Amino acid sequence: MNTKLITLIALGALTACSQADAPKAQAQQISQPSMEKMAKPATMMQVTHVNATEAADIIKNRPEVTVIDVRTPREFAAGHIDGAINIDYKNANFAAELAKLDGTKDYLIHCGSGGRSTAALKHFKAEGFSHITHLDGGMIGWNKAGLPTVK
Repeated sequence: MNTKLITLIALGALTACSQADAPKAQAQQISQPSMEKMAKPATMMQVTHVNATEAADIIKNRPEVTVIDVRTPREFAAGHIDGAINIDYKNANFAAELAKLDGTKDYLIHCGSGGRSTAALKHFKAEGFSHITHLDGGMIGWNKAGLPTVK
């Protein structure tokens, strides 16, 4: 009788454990392909740090470089580098907006003082960008150097 009772308890425990693990296994099977789609290969991203004068030279001499201003639209409207595009770092869609860009091209990024654009570098890397030029000092440095802006 004790053997039957022990066998029944063991069988019940095994059944309960396998059923408890089944939803987890299904969830893992469902989420795994989604994770693979989302995962991007790790890339080596080259970052070149420049001051405002060097940035102005790059913009003048290399028309293929796209300037990305990661400030808010309000800051951008108050004055920005001619030809720059605005992708707000604080916007919830920031990574999605970066994903629309060609990561093999060269970009010069900046913000107001350098903090947000420095923080944004990890997002550029995660999206597979190969080369970023970072304007150290941001628009503050640009304006201090007396360089032109447009509204």
